[in-house]
Amino acid sequence: MKALGTIIKRNLLVYCKDKENVFYTFLSMLIIITLMLIFLGEMNIDMVKDVLRYMDKLMGETFIPAEHLVPGIRNPALDNVNARNLVLSLIIAGITIVNGISSSMGMLSMMSWDEESGKLAGYYVAPISRFILVSGYVISAISLSVIFSLITVIVSEIILVLTGGTLMSLTLALKVVGLIVLNSFSTTAFIFFITSLARTRSAYNGISTFVHTLSGFITGMYVPIGIMPKIVGKILAFIPMTQGSAWMRKEFTKDALNATFAGLPKEAIAEYSEITGMDLKIGNTVFAPWMQFVLMFGSGIIFMILSVVMMKKKNVRDR
Repeated sequence: MKALGTIIKRNLLVYCKDKENVFYTFLSMLIIITLMLIFLGEMNIDMVKDVLRYMDKLMGETFIPAEHLVPGIRNPALDNVNARNLVLSLIIAGITIVNGISSSMGMLSMMSWDEESGKLAGYYVAPISRFILVSGYVISAISLSVIFSLITVIVSEIILVLTGGTLMSLTLALKVVGLIVLNSFSTTAFIFFITSLARTRSAYNGISTFVHTLSGFITGMYVPIGIMPKIVGKILAFIPMTQGSAWMRKEFTKDALNATFAGLPKEAIAEYSEITGMDLKIGNTVFAPWMQFVLMFGSGIIFMILSVVMMKKKNVRDR
């Protein structure tokens, strides 16, 4: 355990020592938050208000029993506030996942630097198991991912409150912290396995660019999963990052959804959740939280094991 702690401490100190790297990671995070909340947010808010107006028209033409309606009283005067809370909560959840992935990638870039500089070879000949070595890099990346994800949530919540939104409850905050840790573990283990294939920084940069580009689509940040082709949605449903984003969004928007669609048919929430990718399905069955946990945690364990095997092969190959 002492060796594990030493590796984690060394990685975090080396990363934080590069002040430019830390600065640009923060800057990138702030730019993404600002662009998504201001520009994408306004567009989606208008879309939600259009849906609410359509539902009002439908309610006026069709009688719907009270048991099929979302609890609460319909108040069109609050549409703008409720729609804004819903959309911004949805975006914050997505940004948190994407920024967690980005910071994890930043920390894992150290492995390619260690590989290219020959420092990794020193670990190979040291009396350290490959599991400890892999765990050291992964836990370092998870720690940084959790830190930046929490900062993302705090900054986003401040912006949300300043724009008229409501602050999350303590219960929700605790759930969010737990989901951040689970997401960080799941995605970092996967990214570590992929990036362990890189032997130079240029190769790592290529993989990093590929992962960064795809992460926004995989998590449904750029294009809602519900409007993608069905075959694409079915494939994405089995990707841990997609499940993590869906679960995070579900928790973030639970109260906002009920407030926005109060007094309207329950099917409206179900359809909105499916379109935005909060409800991912296997056939007609929506992934339950326990299923998402098993998929995310299980995949993290599997990729950790595969990474250990990969590092052992590197050890033999580089001798």
